[in-house]
Amino acid sequence: MADKQSNLSSNYFVIAKLCGRPKILWTWKILRRSKSLGVKYCGDEFKEAQTAKLAGEKALRELLNGIGHEKNGVR
Repeated sequence: MADKQSNLSSNYFVIAKLCGRPKILWTWKILRRSKSLGVKYCGDEFKEAQTAKLAGEKALRELLNGIGHEKNGVR
């Protein structure tokens, strides 16, 4: 189980990027290395890159937790 979760989590990552006009706000986005997610999974606008990155990492943990439960038959 731990190996599956490790493989799963190593396939996803979070980026923080500037957004808006002018580009003064930050947003986060979750991406997958192996192939596109097929959906856009991103966050709101933040004043600092680090705040956006932390919010994205929290969302990623929640996403991976949900995927892990689905793969194990838990809902």
